This record gives sequence, structure tokens and C-alpha cells, in this order.
Amino acid sequence: MNIKLQNGHYKTSNGSEMWISGNSAGISSVAFDWVEEGGCPECRAQAYEDDGHMVWDCNYCNGGSAELVKQ
Repeated sequence: MNIKLQNGHYKTSNGSEMWISGNSAGISSVAFDWVEEGGCPECRAQAYEDDGHMVWDCNYCNGGSAELVKQ
């Protein structure tokens, strides 16, 4: 199931943030805190949401995800 988030400001419970804007919510940016999210310096957050979650990829620690909550 794909849940598309609406334009706005979202946060994970550990403080990473995502902003979604633009026509059809097509623009996004992230402020990713890998320490608080339990990742590592090699993690790269995706600048889009996946089913209401922020997702980060990493070849070293296998990445992760966290639920996004609208602020």
C-alpha cells in the first residue's frame, strides 16, 4: 500500500525532518540525524517518503526507516 504524504513538515520520533512541497507533493527535502536514528555516517536518507516513512540506505549497517508524523 502506497500512502502519499501531503505538502507539509514531518518529523520522526528521533527528530529527523522532511519537508514536502510543490505541485502534487513532488518536491521533498530531508534533515537526517543518523546518530539519533541509530544509523552510521555512511547512511543516506532518501528525499522522498515511502508509505509514510523516512527511509535511509546503507551498505555498511543495512539502513533503516522511521515513521513520519506531520508537525
